[in-house]
Amino acid sequence: MGTGKSRAAKILSDGLEWQLADTDRMMERETGKKIADIYKEAGPEAFAEKEMQVINHVRYYHEAVIAMGGNYPMTEEKFHLLSEYGLMILLYARPFRLAERVRRRIGKRPTMDYSDVDGYVRQMLRKWAKWRDRVDLVINTTNCHPEQTALLIARYIDQHHVTFAERRK
Repeated sequence: MGTGKSRAAKILSDGLEWQLADTDRMMERETGKKIADIYKEAGPEAFAEKEMQVINHVRYYHEAVIAMGGNYPMTEEKFHLLSEYGLMILLYARPFRLAERVRRRIGKRPTMDYSDVDGYVRQMLRKWAKWRDRVDLVINTTNCHPEQTALLIARYIDQHHVTFAERRK
């Protein structure tokens, strides 16, 4: 939520020549609706179920950048499914920067309480904080452009000699 996740994922996948699986965009393409509308119409439980279906599908992609999260809480099940076959990377930013970025795109985020952006941002940061020690890489995007974020991830992959099975065509 406001960390540059979707843009960084696109830049990274293009640079690595890997597939991009942005779970929000995939749900939008499938339904023909914006993610905020999908969430409003389906409600939190049905939306979470749909997101799990997408995650169950994309977790088997080889050489793929999977972008998910933001407004939606990570769960043990999601974490297990995604970390089983890949790297887990957490992007975060300072609350003032997240609030600033979120305010630029009012109405886009389905679970956002726009009447209290600062409070909502703090609440989401608390929800994501417990995952920081469990992921492979944590990146602070407060003063980072998505291009820089993608480069940091690519360097991590290279420096740690991360390899994935080649995807079947």
